Amino acid sequence: MNRGIAAGFIIFLVFAGLAVWLFYPCQYVLSFQNKQTEEFAVFVPLKESEHFQIKFTHSIHLSDVIEEYKVKDDKLIPVQLIYEDTAVGMPGNASEGEAFELKDGKYYITGLKGEHDYIDLSVGQVKANHRIIYNDLQFALKDYVDGGTIVRIQPLYINNWELLRGVNVHEQER
Repeated sequence: MNRGIAAGFIIFLVFAGLAVWLFYPCQYVLSFQNKQTEEFAVFVPLKESEHFQIKFTHSIHLSDVIEEYKVKDDKLIPVQLIYEDTAVGMPGNASEGEAFELKDGKYYITGLKGEHDYIDLSVGQVKANHRIIYNDLQFALKDYVDGGTIVRIQPLYINNWELLRGVNVHEQER
C-alpha cells in the first residue's frame, strides 16, 4: 500500500512540475498581439531596459520615421524620435524638457517624456511598411499580420506554453 501511495505521489509531482513549467510565466518578451483575435502575431525575447525601434515610411513625405523605446518596469518608455521632414504630421520642434537636433540631415528629438503600458499600432496597408528593429534584427510586421490589422505592442511575461505556440522572431531568422 505504501508503494502505491509513493508512486501516486511521484506521478503527482511529475505532472505538477510539468504544469508549472508549461503555465508559469517565466519569459520576458516584447509581444505583438493581434487585437482582434488576441493571438500572438510574433514576440521578441528581451531583457529589462533593452531598446527597440518602430520604423515606418511616412505616408505623405515618403521618408523613414523611427520611434525608439526602452522597456522598463513593464512599461514602454519613449527614448527618441528620428525623422527627415518637419512638414505635415511631424513635429517642428521639441516640447519642454526635450532636445531637438538636426544631425546628418535628420531631425532628432530626445529626452521624450511619458510611458505606456502598451502601444496599439495599425499595420500599414500601402506605404508604411512598419518594421521592428531590435539588436541586429529587423522584421516587417506585414510578414506576420495583414495590413490594416491593429497590433498591440506590449512587454509581457509569458509561459512556456505560449512560447511554444507563438512565433519567436529569433527562431524565424535563423
